Amino acid sequence: MDSIKDDIRNESFRRIYLIYGSESYLANVNKKKLADAVVPPGDTMNRSVFYGKDTRIKDIIGLSETLPFLSPRRLILIEDSGFFKKAPSDADDFLEYMGHIPEETVIVFSETDVDKRGKLFKAVGKHGMAVLCEEQKEDVLIRWIGTYLGGSGKKIRKSTAALLLERTGTDMYTLKNEMDKLISFSGDREEITEDDIDKACVLNIRSSVFAMIDDITALRQKKALERYYELVLLHEAPMKILVLLTRQFNLLLLAKEMSAEKMNYKEMASIMKIPEFSVRKYVSAAGRLSKQRILSAVKDCVQTDNDIKKGLISDRIGTELLIMKYSAGTVEEEPA
Repeated sequence: MDSIKDDIRNESFRRIYLIYGSESYLANVNKKKLADAVVPPGDTMNRSVFYGKDTRIKDIIGLSETLPFLSPRRLILIEDSGFFKKAPSDADDFLEYMGHIPEETVIVFSETDVDKRGKLFKAVGKHGMAVLCEEQKEDVLIRWIGTYLGGSGKKIRKSTAALLLERTGTDMYTLKNEMDKLISFSGDREEITEDDIDKACVLNIRSSVFAMIDDITALRQKKALERYYELVLLHEAPMKILVLLTRQFNLLLLAKEMSAEKMNYKEMASIMKIPEFSVRKYVSAAGRLSKQRILSAVKDCVQTDNDIKKGLISDRIGTELLIMKYSAGTVEEEPA
């Protein structure tokens, strides 16, 4: 991404770019900045956009060969063509053409899924630039939160930004929407506080399910069930909630085992594939339970899933009974 910034700053553009990855906010920001730098957004004569899998390579090549009109450059933007996931039948024509794209033309692909082993992907690396936009790390997102809010004259403490991440997750579009709410909610006040987040921000489903797990491990049965009923009222499928509960108990088990091995949070985060700030939550919750109790919960989650799929119990009741059992504090633990 820094390479795109350098190209924009130097006004020296490659003939072809591929912007891809799971972090759609970053991908769209980079795509827009690059496209607008190549050709101003109001210049419809020299900006062309192709959408979807019906895009044809011969059309791209034909347009690429057309000289720009009263402009130093022509931009061709192709979105979600699927070329880099499954190459089209005439992919070899485009492979050959990549080495002959006119210097006045800049072709930008924006793709969600790519196959890095594919010949088109490798060719972009040879003739242009492939830019990965993936989920950002905690420290990067915390700095971005501060910068984004600062643009509206707001300040936020690092610990408060970490709380926002904990509540909303790391998806940058979701974070942006929640920050916009916080900017409006805080009014004339300069600092965004934890109380603002509590009152203005909505928990994503994973955060809601973890909050439910936190209530379960602390034996707050009423609160755990209230969270479950709220999710059901918001039309979250009980089976989806059960899958997330199973995942949470498995993460608790990992946290329990790695804590016993005296592993640090950074190592644990790498193995658990979650942000470091989240590891602390799991270690804290796992500390309230024995390993046998967590194992029992994992087994019961799997059994409940099987019973639901066999039609022995409804998904809503099965998940509810599981929550009731482990938040009641009466589970018999199996010997180690």
